[in-house]
Amino acid sequence: MKKIVLFVSLDEKLMNQSKHVIRHINLQNTEIHLFHCHKIQVYMNELSIYSYPTSEQFPEMEKATNIVLEQFAKEAGFENFVCQTVFDSDPKDRAVKYLEDVNAELAVVATKGASGFEGIFESSFASYLKKFSPSDILILRPER
Repeated sequence: MKKIVLFVSLDEKLMNQSKHVIRHINLQNTEIHLFHCHKIQVYMNELSIYSYPTSEQFPEMEKATNIVLEQFAKEAGFENFVCQTVFDSDPKDRAVKYLEDVNAELAVVATKGASGFEGIFESSFASYLKKFSPSDILILRPER
């Protein structure tokens, strides 16, 4: 069975973009993995270290994210899908590890098309996948 990992941002515009394109892929005998990674932010103070989200928030955030992913899968018409919500301080590396773990044949990622200062200061998830992904990648450009 083929495995396709669809990296899902919770941005509605990017989700719609992914929904339209994935319809053109033959999903016969295919398992779709809907993957979302929440970034753990770590802040240091003079006396202590803080992280957000906290480990107490993980179950609630995971449940809410999986509800969104399941709704997305139903709207897209996926029949055989797996929702995977994880938390990591390095989402890019975690995504590559996930592709290796599930032995995915294709990774699909939608881009925001960041440019200018935003493009300088925010490194691209898609660019990272191009360099380090063990599978083929389908990069979706933003709609115009």
